[in-house]
This record gives sequence, structure tokens and C-alpha cells, in this order.
Amino acid sequence: MERRRLLEAAAAASLAALPGGHALAAAAARQQPAAPVSRKYVFAHYMVAWPRGGPHAVLADYVAEIRDAIARGIDGFALNCGGWHVSEPQYKQRALLLYEAAKSFSGRFKLFVSVDGNAQNELDDIVATTRGLDAQLMQDGKPVLSAYALGGRDLARCEALIRQARQLNVWFMPHFSPSRGEAVIGPEQAAEIAKRAEFADGYFFFGAAALPDALARSIRLLAVALKRDRKAFMAPVTPYYRGLASGTNYRAFETNGFNGMADEWQAAIDADVDWVQIVTWNDWAESTYVAPIGSTSGALVYNERFGILLNHTGYLDASRYFIDWFKSGVKPAIHRDELFYFYRLHPVGLQTNLIDAISSRAAFPPRSTGRLTSYIHVTAFVTQDATLQVTCGSSRWELPLQAGVNEAAFPWTPGRPRFVLVRNGQTVMQKVGEETITRNDYSGAFNYFSGSMKG
Repeated sequence: MERRRLLEAAAAASLAALPGGHALAAAAARQQPAAPVSRKYVFAHYMVAWPRGGPHAVLADYVAEIRDAIARGIDGFALNCGGWHVSEPQYKQRALLLYEAAKSFSGRFKLFVSVDGNAQNELDDIVATTRGLDAQLMQDGKPVLSAYALGGRDLARCEALIRQARQLNVWFMPHFSPSRGEAVIGPEQAAEIAKRAEFADGYFFFGAAALPDALARSIRLLAVALKRDRKAFMAPVTPYYRGLASGTNYRAFETNGFNGMADEWQAAIDADVDWVQIVTWNDWAESTYVAPIGSTSGALVYNERFGILLNHTGYLDASRYFIDWFKSGVKPAIHRDELFYFYRLHPVGLQTNLIDAISSRAAFPPRSTGRLTSYIHVTAFVTQDATLQVTCGSSRWELPLQAGVNEAAFPWTPGRPRFVLVRNGQTVMQKVGEETITRNDYSGAFNYFSGSMKG
């Protein structure tokens, strides 16, 4: 499947279509290389507030999480800390446990702090505490430090914190929002970000809360602007986003199974960004997690307020193809058949959901920029041409697959999906999905479930 060629053409068209886009598109051809980084890395955004092992996670719990990440090709965690020692001391305590856990992997897994909220008031202690630790990520002989929403909406404070980080002699790659907000990154916002990052070493784009095509376009625009100013760039890839119904952030962004995440990976590869950060490893509240949850179906993790979390490991495992591509710069050969499936467990349609919400509050849909959809999505990596058969309830579909990466969608229907891969008249592999699609069980809470079968 010529995915890369098609997306490159789409990127060029989207650049040209935007105000000022022709200039950025032309700049892409003559841009200078960014300030060099030591190597291509893939990190995952780790919410120190919510370890998978629970509020009382111990060293062995963190070791297990790191082992899971290494097995999927992840090089380290960006440790999101919303506090540190003075405001919320558990952040510092947990961060030090994570550094101790990473130390046991003999340099194979690196960490750096991403300061958020009140932690931005304690840069001095964060840097002093982590600078000499074995697992601390170093760049140009300096400890790497990142940030989320640096300075909040206060541009002057953001600039002051960048100057403070410079004085602390760290290699600083913060995230901050452009002055008009971050919903859409256009050429003006990309240029503003590059200018404001003048005294930082690079920029981290958090992304996540937007549709995948907007995120992919933002990655490409930012890559051009930051490379032009010789700044390193850490781009995001996100599996899915849906805030909690019980909070103030009840919104969702449709990703059509793995398709959206694949688009973001492709944008990062095409734009030749320096580093990628998977957003996130374990944000249970916004459903952006990719961490294995200890179940192939669903589980309670950390706190009951997050509800039953559905398995998202399919997003992580399907990403391995793109992780290898990004790090090596070479499109990987496919040596075994792998199929990943993604679907919601209940109907998604505004009229249906509002009617059902009369009797069940859980049926009330999150607000969304684009329409949420009801499909069974499949991403298949196949070594040779084959046929995919999908059965669910009384419905059955058959689709030819070409050698390479294939993406397909089948109409949502109640039942338990069954997937069969056939080649030359012989069944290569088959599996029944772990979760059942129903008409009226909204316990899935508009989240996606993922699963896989491998040859």
C-alpha cells in the first residue's frame, strides 16, 4: 500500500491551501538541518500521578511497566509531574522510584521530567535531583528537561521559565501553546512557536486533543518552522482521546481505530522529526493510554473513577512497525502476518444515544469536533496477498488484502466479531474478539477496544 506517497501528496496540498502555506511549502525544500540530536528516540508520556500499579506502587511495579515499554521499542518515559516536593511530594517520591527502576535496565531505558502545573515552580530542585541519576537522558552533555503547558497562558512567565532553564544548564524541550490557543496549528502559529523557542533547545508538541488530520498537519508545519530555526522537534502520536463523563473535559476525537495514529506516525516519519512521544502511556482519564492493563479485555486501573478501561495494547503493538521505520529511516519488511482490530462496544449515533440517555446517563455522548462513528476497524500487516473474512452477528464480509499494510472498516453490528485470514484457500489464522458489541450496554463509555491476532 503506497501510504507514504499518498500522504506526502496530501501534506503538500494542505500546506499550499493554508494562508501563507505556499511559503512554508517552499521552505520545506530549502530548510537547514535542525540542531543535531544524538539519535532518533521514541518516548511515552508517563503520568506520574497515575502509575499502573496503583497509588501504592512499589519498585517492582515500575520495573514491570518499563519492561513492557522496552518490549515494544520505547526508549524512555517523559515523566509528567504536576507537582514536585513542596506542593505534592508524592511526585518526587514516585519519580525517584521510576529512576531507580530504570537503572536496573543498564542504560537501555532513559527518563526525563516533563514539568506541569506546580512543578514549574520547582525547576531548581528537579534539575538538582535528577541531573546525576543513571537513567537521566542526556543531550550535549546536559540533562534533558521538558514541560507541558509551560507558563500556562502567561507568555511572560513562559519566557521567564525558558530563561531559568537556560541558567540551570539543561537541554530544554518544552511544550507551550501559541498565543491564540492550540486547537489548530497553522503557519502563523508554527512561526510563533519557533520564534518563542529561540532560547530553548527545541519544542515538544503535545497534540492529542484534536482530530488526527489536524495533528498530522500540525506536525508537518512545526517541523518546517523548527528546522528552519535549527531547533529540535519532538512530535506526538496519540491513539484516541475521550475525557471522563464525570469531569469537565467530556469530549472525544474520532481516530477510526488505528488509522488516525498511523497518520500521525506517517507525518512524523515524512517530516523527519527528531524525537517522537507517544501521548500517552497511562492517562486513564483522557483514554490516551497505550500501556498494557493486565487484561485482554477490560480492567479497573488505579482508581474506580476511571471506570472499566478497555484494552488499548493494539495501538501500542501496531505502532511497532512505525517505531522501527522512524528509528531506522527504512520502511520495514513484514515478516509475519499481524492483524489488529478496534471497535466500540455500543452504538454511536447522536439520535440513538440521546434516546438511550433518557434511561441511562452513560449513553449521553461526549462532545466532538467531528462525528463519532460506528465501525469495526482492522489494520493488517500481511506478508503476502490474502483474504480477510469478518463475521459479526448475522453479518459477514470478505475483503482482499495486499501484501503490506492494509486498513479496513466494516459496519458496526451487534455480536462478537470473528476474524479469519485466508491465503490460497487455507486459513492462516483466526480469532474471535474478546469483547461483545451490544445495543444497550454503555459501560465502554465511548472508548475504543483493541485486540490482535498474530501469525
